[in-house]
Amino acid sequence: MGESIGRFEIRKELGRGTQSVVYLAFDPHLEREVAVKTMHFAEASDRQNVDLLAEARIVSKLRHPGIVPIFEAGEQGGDLYLVFEYVPGESLARLTTREGPLPAPRAAALMADILAAVAHAHSEGVIHRDLKPSNVLIDGGGTPRVMDFGIARRVDRGGGTPGEFSGTPSYMAPEYVSARTVSEQTDVFAAGLILIEMLTGRRVFQGASVQAIMDRIAAAPAALPADVHVDERLAAIALRAAAHDPADRFRSAGEFRQALLAYLAPPETEAARGEAAQSTVDFLLRRMRHKSDFPALSESVSAINRIASDETESINKLSLTILRDFSLTNKILRLVNSAHFRQAGGGSISTISRAVIVLGFDAVRNIAITVLLFEHLQDKANAGQLKEEFLRANLAGLLAKDIAALLGTRDLEQAYICAVFHNLGRLLAQFYFPEESEEVRNLIVQKGCTETTAAQRVLGIGFEELGIGIARSWGFPALIVNSMQRPPAGTVRPPRTPEERLRTLSAYSNDLCQAIATLPPHERDKELARIKARYGEGLKVEDRSLQECIARSIGEITDFAQIVRINLRQTQFGQHLRRYAGNGAAEPPTILGDAALADAVLGHESPVGLDTDDFSGAGQKAVDAQAVLTAGIQDISNTLVSDFRLNDILRIILETMYRAMGFRRVLLCIKDARSDTMLGRFGFGPEANELARSFRFTLKFTPDIFHAATSKGVDILISDIDDIKIADRIPDWYRKASSARTFVLFPLTVKSNPVALIYADKQHANEIVITEKELQLLRTLRNQALLAIKQST
Repeated sequence: MGESIGRFEIRKELGRGTQSVVYLAFDPHLEREVAVKTMHFAEASDRQNVDLLAEARIVSKLRHPGIVPIFEAGEQGGDLYLVFEYVPGESLARLTTREGPLPAPRAAALMADILAAVAHAHSEGVIHRDLKPSNVLIDGGGTPRVMDFGIARRVDRGGGTPGEFSGTPSYMAPEYVSARTVSEQTDVFAAGLILIEMLTGRRVFQGASVQAIMDRIAAAPAALPADVHVDERLAAIALRAAAHDPADRFRSAGEFRQALLAYLAPPETEAARGEAAQSTVDFLLRRMRHKSDFPALSESVSAINRIASDETESINKLSLTILRDFSLTNKILRLVNSAHFRQAGGGSISTISRAVIVLGFDAVRNIAITVLLFEHLQDKANAGQLKEEFLRANLAGLLAKDIAALLGTRDLEQAYICAVFHNLGRLLAQFYFPEESEEVRNLIVQKGCTETTAAQRVLGIGFEELGIGIARSWGFPALIVNSMQRPPAGTVRPPRTPEERLRTLSAYSNDLCQAIATLPPHERDKELARIKARYGEGLKVEDRSLQECIARSIGEITDFAQIVRINLRQTQFGQHLRRYAGNGAAEPPTILGDAALADAVLGHESPVGLDTDDFSGAGQKAVDAQAVLTAGIQDISNTLVSDFRLNDILRIILETMYRAMGFRRVLLCIKDARSDTMLGRFGFGPEANELARSFRFTLKFTPDIFHAATSKGVDILISDIDDIKIADRIPDWYRKASSARTFVLFPLTVKSNPVALIYADKQHANEIVITEKELQLLRTLRNQALLAIKQST
């Protein structure tokens, strides 16, 4: 060896193996120390050059803080040499020799970091094949760095040559010794042996010769020495990783690492861990409640979740809850009239009641909760990041729903809401803890750790666990809450229960969405292939069908973005979708293209011909009441020509009157023929249903305004119940039941026989003003109610 290799000045030898030497050298150009690896330079060897070049190509593609990077490759005297980052410190082999058995937490933490690097290599299709303590450097900060990929091979190249071994015998896997089988679990086995060695200070497999060592590996499972005490939980993890049968090992380096992270997460009992997690959720909830908007959001979501879809009055309760928020009402109506829903609707939908009829209770409830969350997550400082997160969550929900339909799953709406709320913890953390969320992202980049690990370090809990805790506090059904948890790492097996099916669909759609909406094309295609391999056994979806699902979902999220006033062109999310649409899909013609995407995003035409400004707010008359009334009449006409339930029609009529005229409350009363009385049934507005229970009056003669309306079949407006001309015609039962000072009555009569009555009020005298055209439309609505009653009887 001379005093230099290429331009690099040799300073000393760092290490020597059977095939190579590594030197500490100085790069005069960049003025830094480097590590130079050669093949002894004893004689030229084409085979050694080929091996070194293969290593250079493999390592150059790996980008991970736990892998020692290669700077360049060169040639001198016919031999190649490699230049690596110089990592001051010592190898793991030297550390264990110097210190002996390591404390269990330290050994677990070191191995977790090693496995993060190994998992990254596996994700790039690279198997190390020679993991051992001497190939792990511990830098000055105590962080392990994996090196020496000299015999690594890409997964698609298969195993070694028959009769030829590569690697260090003491760390070879049984299936490699007996059949030259190489897989990710080859590295998992070696990592398990390294962990045992860190815990005991001894190699697991030793022998007088190479053959003796390999015979022991092939014949006997790994075991702990009887005279060394090792933490039982950690010992079980290590022995599973080093199991003799690959089927008994962790399925991947990532799964092995997650087991170690779970071990490291205090406290040590499952019950205590559950209590600690709940304590953290409670602490974060308390912090979030200090912002006045969070309790309002919580109450709204909880109120919607408390409405069970099998209750008789559930549609009315859901409609009431939504109608209290006019902005929410308008956005929902725009959504249900978007291109995705319009075909199902058989015409425009102008009321929440009809939306429930057409789309189903669960669909409208889920849309309402989703829009509520979006309306809530509006913050100037965080707007950009929040929009990105929210759009990704919704695309995942739409993908889950479309894939569920493709697979013949009946729980489409549950699949949607589960996939959307899979990201709930990250969304709320970004809104309420923006600095901590930024710290989590920085930690992922700097330390190469998972998002869960980073969030646990910063917030004390992972985003997933935080989201589950909040969803539970909001009253989401257990089926949905439990399925918000990701399935274990490795190949996902076919789901056996509805909960497992939802869980798998949610994780699958979120992984697809993450790849499509965040990665550049070359990384995205690789990640999509990995996702296909992971979920292919559990969810059998053909490539073409999946592409069609993705295309539909992109169209749907585009509609959604337009409705909630997000310009996709101004988001990274939208840019990724355009790249996918243009270049990334296997079937480009089925994907929404740039022009269609841009047109959908930039258009501002309301699907129902009404803009959000048409409604001033609860208790206030619509800006264009005639347009709202006309749309409602069309709504009812569309419903009357199909199979309908009478209550559905009556509910649409009352809701249309309520929204158009700004009444405080609107009630429906129905005749009870047995008692010859008019009974309140249901309505819209504050305490409407409580008021309905107080409406019970006879249809026999009484000298009051209610008898006058029902007996004569005339519409009556009372501007002021205390007006001297009318005060004595207001019955006592009404004054006790209602504090409203003005009301209007629309009786429904068949052949002069009263069958029902629509009542609407406002709080203050003279507040109800009805134009001639509005009165005509209100009477048309009343006549449609009569027609529905006649058809149903």
